[in-house]
Amino acid sequence: AVFELERRELFGRAWLAVARSDELEDPGAFVRAPITPEGVLVARGADLALYAHFNVCRHRGALVCRAPHGRTDAFVCPYHAWRYELTGRLSSAPGAEGLEGFCAADHGLSSVSVAEWKGFVFVNLAADPPTLADALAPIPEHLQRLHLAPLRIGRRVEHDVAANWKLLIENFQESHHFPSVHPTLERITPFARSSSFIADGAWLGGTMELVDEAETVSVDGQRHGRPLLGGTSESDRRKVYDYFCWPNLLLSAQPDYLLTYRIWPLGPDRSRVTADILFHPGAMLDGFDPRDVFEFWDVTNREDREICESQQIGVASQGFGGGRFATSEDGTHAFDRRMAHFYLEHLSA
Repeated sequence: AVFELERRELFGRAWLAVARSDELEDPGAFVRAPITPEGVLVARGADLALYAHFNVCRHRGALVCRAPHGRTDAFVCPYHAWRYELTGRLSSAPGAEGLEGFCAADHGLSSVSVAEWKGFVFVNLAADPPTLADALAPIPEHLQRLHLAPLRIGRRVEHDVAANWKLLIENFQESHHFPSVHPTLERITPFARSSSFIADGAWLGGTMELVDEAETVSVDGQRHGRPLLGGTSESDRRKVYDYFCWPNLLLSAQPDYLLTYRIWPLGPDRSRVTADILFHPGAMLDGFDPRDVFEFWDVTNREDREICESQQIGVASQGFGGGRFATSEDGTHAFDRRMAHFYLEHLSA
């Protein structure tokens, strides 16, 4: 019941990151975002505008599209071949010819709000949501000046995790576990050099400082000539900036690349993570070899999945009654407070 409440009142009303703009760069490109069981279709129209719709045919309710992404000039329902333009307009309805009072304009796909920010595509399922700009404001100063829109995806990995989505967010919000869970990461960005920032808006986060001999977070700690992210200052060169954007986007800005994680709740004890590693387009030329980055995060992300899945089993035990927050878990505490306010608002109604 709590999971359904979260899906309806939290994920059903918030701006959710669903894709990168370069995935939807060309007319006809689309993705199917797993926001709901049926998914939401997000497509770039011939006019280069973005459109988003519930993935449900208005005729008999069949799923219009099952592909996770692709290119098309129209969506055609596989049940009775109703055809929808990328704008959502119904352009053909076999069997509806001559129906009294039938107007195709009244039977287009049910649309949802869509907007872009710094190369990220967001959708909102609410009937009358605030603008994305208002929802994200105020944006942290460092994040505001970073040039994220030009970045390109170097690799994407998706994982299903046997843990509640909130455990994944809590794990991201603290570095307290680095010494015991991430010994390799601890050697490059020690827990003792981490700090959090707490805000009332859409953003929580923190910073981690690199050890003196490291240039970035990778197998050997070196950038190997990869350019810094645009907008990086001299002091930024020695730091990693982590950001949580309420409620499903995690960003980790390394000096020379960006990690992004989109979290999708699939059930009370199951989540899907879409993990991208993005680079400056100037790095992705002949000879580009980011295996030192990929290998590092394959290990680190696996360590996080395993500890969160272990935690999921433990928090369901009658032997667990809720633990105290360590002083370094102020970011986790801030997220939990926000969830507590959400429950108080909706469970008392």
